[in-house]
Amino acid sequence: MVILLLVFCPLVWGQGSVVFLNPGKADESFWQDVDTFAAVAAKQLDIDLQTFHSERNHYSKLKHIEWMIENQQLPDYLMLVNEHQALPRMLSLLEGHAVYVVVILNDLDEEQLALRKLNPHWQKYLLSSLVPNNYAIGYATAQAMHAAAEGGGDAVIISGDKATPASVAREAGAEAFFLQQTSINMRQIVYGQWDEQRSYYQTKVLLQRYPQLRFLWTANDHMAFGSLKAIKEAGKQAGKDIFVGTVNTSAKALELRETGEISALGGGHFSAAGLALNLIYLHQLGKPIPATVNSNMFQLLVPGTQEYQQLKDKNWSDISFDTLLLERDKSFNFPVVQ
Repeated sequence: MVILLLVFCPLVWGQGSVVFLNPGKADESFWQDVDTFAAVAAKQLDIDLQTFHSERNHYSKLKHIEWMIENQQLPDYLMLVNEHQALPRMLSLLEGHAVYVVVILNDLDEEQLALRKLNPHWQKYLLSSLVPNNYAIGYATAQAMHAAAEGGGDAVIISGDKATPASVAREAGAEAFFLQQTSINMRQIVYGQWDEQRSYYQTKVLLQRYPQLRFLWTANDHMAFGSLKAIKEAGKQAGKDIFVGTVNTSAKALELRETGEISALGGGHFSAAGLALNLIYLHQLGKPIPATVNSNMFQLLVPGTQEYQQLKDKNWSDISFDTLLLERDKSFNFPVVQ
């Protein structure tokens, strides 16, 4: 059973109950993909999944945890994301309560994780984390932009934010590639806060500041959409005058990759919540699971390939989630239906 929880209300748990505290907005394409993939996994694995969207307000997540504790509504498992470094505070609220935690997408930093490993409570209840390789996809998308352009020029980065680990790593990967190229001048990094309109206005300024701009990399698709609008209004053509690279697999992003307006696109990490449910499934069966799964989980997406079509169709029902069994210390990539 999968229910979208948008307000605080009494919950009736089934067996193997899981609450996913989704840090995003319910209408954001990436988080919609996360929810859809997880919903298919939950149904197939017979897991009672409920999702609460904090609408990118990390205080809302904290309040929801407090509400569940006060009203004795904690599930068997919580799926949490360390967006804006809110996870340490969430774990502090949960300490002493018998609820297992799986962390996805953004993990604790090394110091925080080391502290939890010394804590008897979290030695038992902090089960695992699934962290995609954001550095690698940042690097790979920047590299693909360069290959598409067949030349050098000025580059700018519109990153997400300064605190979220995925944003920091993704930005670092893109910047590293640009800095390694003698033909590319890495001009500036700005922070679009994952917002389309903000990125639009930032791009307008950047185009004026760097009239020879050749490469524009953004940390997510919504910011890319804003940048593409500004590029068009400036009388320039994306994919010819300016090469745009980004991450995420929304229908619009996939379409723009096909038309060439987006020159490099990475995606696949939306599968993290669904794959975390597989870990929970294994745990319920009494099977060992790895403490950390550092998986690439991303792919460079190429129109015309089987993987690309699967992302367009979003038909996940053919995936056998119960066979996605992990061996200890082994990683996995985004599952492709053959």
